[in-house]
Amino acid sequence: MYNKYIMKLTAYSKNRFYRSFSSYHVAEDFATPIYNYLVHGFNPGSFFTSVLANDLMGAMPRSHPSNTIQALKYLAVWIINELPRNVCWGSYEVIENWINMSVADRRAILAERRLVFTEEEETVLVLKGEKVEQVFFP
Repeated sequence: MYNKYIMKLTAYSKNRFYRSFSSYHVAEDFATPIYNYLVHGFNPGSFFTSVLANDLMGAMPRSHPSNTIQALKYLAVWIINELPRNVCWGSYEVIENWINMSVADRRAILAERRLVFTEEEETVLVLKGEKVEQVFFP
């Protein structure tokens, strides 16, 4: 049964999304919670919520001890360049709105930003049998 609260993506869109992280050198342990937040509307956790809310003073004490400033810089540059501000990042209110947004609206925004394919584009890729290459993280 289709769950109207979970976005269904093919491997093509997942690959496109994770490639965007990889091109900015965002580590996989940073990419996965952000992917789950953006695609599925899951709460990304206190550290990533603070990062997305543009709250450095809230993010730093919530950061895992193994996180580095360089890793945070890579993520911040990805967020600034790839995501629309005040739609899915910029404040705690914006984050709450994104989490409560419909799957269709989240998908439309992500497709507009070319982070995922539209459903029509995915259908064409599936029918063509296009190869999906594995994404490697730093």
